[in-house]
Amino acid sequence: MTVASTSAARTVTCSACLLLVAAAPANAQEQYRGGDFPSLPADTSVHLNTASVLFDRNLNTYNWIGRAALDTTVAGGIHVGLLQQYSSNVIEFQGGSAQALPKLQSGQENLSFTLRAPAGGSTAGVFQWNSFSYSDNKGTGLNSASSENVLGGALLTPWPWIAVTPMAGYRWDSQAGIRDRGMSYMAEATIPSIDADGYLFSGSARFRQDDLAPRKLLGDFAHISAEKVFSTYARDSLDVGVNENRHEFYDPADSMIESRTEQVFTFADRLDYNLDPAVTSSFFVAIYGRGLDKDLRNWNAVVPQITTFNTHIDEFHLDSWAQTGYRSPDGRTSAWLRLSYSERSEIHSAKEPGGAARSLDSLWSQANTQEHINDNTARHTQLSGGAAVPVSSSDRVEVVGSVGILRYDTPSALNVEDRDELLVALSVSTWHRVSRTLDLGILLGGSIDHLVYLLSERSANNNFNRILRLSPRTMFRPFAGFASLNAFEVLANYTVYDFEQQLPSVKSFSYRQFAWLDSTSIDLTHRIGCDFFAYWRVYERGQLEWSQFKEVLQNEATELTYAVQCRVAPAARTMFAVGLRYFGQTNYAYTQGVRQVDSFLNSIGPTCAIRWDPGPHSRLTFEGWYQRQQQADGSQRSLASMTMNILVTL
Repeated sequence: MTVASTSAARTVTCSACLLLVAAAPANAQEQYRGGDFPSLPADTSVHLNTASVLFDRNLNTYNWIGRAALDTTVAGGIHVGLLQQYSSNVIEFQGGSAQALPKLQSGQENLSFTLRAPAGGSTAGVFQWNSFSYSDNKGTGLNSASSENVLGGALLTPWPWIAVTPMAGYRWDSQAGIRDRGMSYMAEATIPSIDADGYLFSGSARFRQDDLAPRKLLGDFAHISAEKVFSTYARDSLDVGVNENRHEFYDPADSMIESRTEQVFTFADRLDYNLDPAVTSSFFVAIYGRGLDKDLRNWNAVVPQITTFNTHIDEFHLDSWAQTGYRSPDGRTSAWLRLSYSERSEIHSAKEPGGAARSLDSLWSQANTQEHINDNTARHTQLSGGAAVPVSSSDRVEVVGSVGILRYDTPSALNVEDRDELLVALSVSTWHRVSRTLDLGILLGGSIDHLVYLLSERSANNNFNRILRLSPRTMFRPFAGFASLNAFEVLANYTVYDFEQQLPSVKSFSYRQFAWLDSTSIDLTHRIGCDFFAYWRVYERGQLEWSQFKEVLQNEATELTYAVQCRVAPAARTMFAVGLRYFGQTNYAYTQGVRQVDSFLNSIGPTCAIRWDPGPHSRLTFEGWYQRQQQADGSQRSLASMTMNILVTL
């Protein structure tokens, strides 16, 4: 039994996972990489005419991301729309010759161009060009694909409340070195908004078909929503949608075409009702049904050597909850309570070959039995709630908790993953204003997770997982331009197996951590300032004897991060910064209770940052750092990393 296998068994323990994220040790190089100083505020508003480029280099990995969007109307009322997105990833191997160690790289580009010109009355001509390319040499499977699609048609608006766009064109497609081409047909309809006796309706639909013999692709959908405001205290919204998509892929090695056809139905309804201006209640239910067919067929004269059967998957999802909340007129006191229930089921099957010889019945029966092993049903019920209460004018207390039960059942006798899981989580936080310059906060949280496999084949993994966390923090602001945040954290994670005494190979384990963080910023003048960051973390792992609450340490690690930078703002919307950063990590191993250094890593180097905002919604940012690493074997290496982001709004 390993820690990883135990964690993989927990699929619906969100609260515990959030606590474990803070507890998990990070890779040394990733820990060094960034996040020391508060990031610059991002422009979150939506702009139609923008262009952006992001370049990032971290060690031997390079990433490029580009995006350009144009949505405008030129002379004559002609509408022009353009959307281009590009991404690329390159990984260089270190050491050896360039011929012996090729680069791993992948890239994807999407381009969409639209022209719409008025043709008089309620008619407009429409032209679309869509381009897609993909390449990847990192692994097996589909490693190259591209397509070009040209469509032309008309936008018809017979009534103000509906728009219809029939279009036809041609498509060129390349996949795994095989080229196809054929006609494309598409029709779209949009209902922006209709008010019928107080009911507000909107919807959209599309029919799309590409005939690329021997392949046929589909992309159809229809969606409608309705909303009704009954009074100032009641409102209901309804959404219904259906989708059908078909994607087909070549498999040249087996001379087969894999067809995946997906049919989806969605339904969602939400009712909001205010019992009182201070008391609100909401009810929500959503249904999701999906059928997925995976079909294989031969596309040339070569007969496949292995008999394969087509498969079908039926999925069903149900999500529902009821919630009530309270907020005082002054907004200082609030509370909420939610009861939720969700269910998900999957049924897998192999399709019976129609007209096939009786000799295949036995093979089909075996394949169908193998598919049904994956059948499963998961039911999750949870009760959660929270409250925030001001104890005084300077004290505030918040409590959040939840209790949930997951039941995972598998009908097949060959699947031994049947299990029940109970998760209880509770956190209490307080915030106290000691003075006008000092705030003090304390967070105390914990969770208990009990995982029980119902069958003996997996019962060795039954365990209790307990997580405790204490995190006090202070915020000190003695004067304008100076702020200092200090935070401490003590975290303990104990995993105890139910049958540890009967199974000597199963050992309970513990993880404990102490961390301290200091982040201070001071403005010397209105143009010059300094930032300081320090982070210290110590964590240890060991085998645990829960009955006696004893621990046998196995390994320990200490991490230190220091960073300082000085920044200058020579003009509005401009900032330059230079600094120095240090990261050190030392790993210890315990042999018969004696601690010995196992490995260490030290890294130090300068940093720099540039920000320039040429306009209200345009920005250029650059961050770079150089580090020289020294490892336990005495080896040293120098690494340079950088991130550049350019955003231009027209």
